[in-house]
Amino acid sequence: MLTFAVNSIPLKDVIISLAKSFDVKYYNDCNEYYVNVPKHIGEGQIRGINFENGLALITYKVIFNEDIRLEFTLDEVHPAKFIYSLLGPLSHEFANENKKNSIGEFRCAIVASERNNGHIIEFEKGILHEVISIEIDRKTFNIKEECEIEKWDSLLQNVLTDIEGEKQFYHVDNCGVYFKDILSKVDEYPDFILGRKLNLKSITLQMFLNQLVQFDDDRLNVNDRTILRVQELKRVEKAAYFIKDNVAAELSVKNLSSQTGLNPNKLQNGFKYLYNTTINEFVTNVRLEQANILLRNKEYNVRDVVAAVGLESNSYFSKIYKKKYGITPKNYKKIFTQNHL
Repeated sequence: MLTFAVNSIPLKDVIISLAKSFDVKYYNDCNEYYVNVPKHIGEGQIRGINFENGLALITYKVIFNEDIRLEFTLDEVHPAKFIYSLLGPLSHEFANENKKNSIGEFRCAIVASERNNGHIIEFEKGILHEVISIEIDRKTFNIKEECEIEKWDSLLQNVLTDIEGEKQFYHVDNCGVYFKDILSKVDEYPDFILGRKLNLKSITLQMFLNQLVQFDDDRLNVNDRTILRVQELKRVEKAAYFIKDNVAAELSVKNLSSQTGLNPNKLQNGFKYLYNTTINEFVTNVRLEQANILLRNKEYNVRDVVAAVGLESNSYFSKIYKKKYGITPKNYKKIFTQNHL
């Protein structure tokens, strides 16, 4: 394993220190600093930018030839970190402990070291890693947001106001779906420097806010959580497949929730995220699409079709069918039959 020391704060100096450790040049593009991973170590980039409110953003998009250990050690209180592993697992440990904590894909970690103890991050070789870390200079952040922090009721308040690093803190859970595509957004406006900087600042604030909200959601009982996690999207897709394969079944939100093991709020959020619709609207559209197919079958009359797609009222079916297709099911069947004699 190759080990590289990073002995600097703030973040721009972290990039400069990394460049020194890698024995390569660093680059400064309007205060966004970056370093290219040298070919004998791997490939990719590590980029970082500081903002005036005490927040900073560092992104890793790298693949290493050897296992890599980055030791962030400096005789100062270190920033708190919100670490997001979007691709490729990594591990984190506090410098004063010999205990590695795994941060798997689409896992979000909040870490704060005690006193002047640093952080150690390890990357496995041969794996593309896409990692984002929001670094919080707690002293600056508290000065900028003093009034708002005082009115904030959350366990994280104690972490972010601990400017002397009196207590160590570690929390990890699955990332909410907000974080799924975030890295592609970070790379927007590559040729428009002002747009890129404003976009990075906006994303940093949005990620920070989403993590603050998600942390409180993490602490709830599983059945009471409302934020859908990336790993739960498969179960939402499972519900969609079930609907398509069982149009005549009782497709209530309650039954689908039981089928997937997701509470109704999460399931609804999942359908909004994946299909941009509610569960009931999705069910209705699937039933109408199946009804349209059955209406072309001469063996089915309209009443048969209504029963086959799980509806009970002919009048209701005619109403929603006409709203979607602009014609009543009876007239559609008549026209289709005449055209296919």
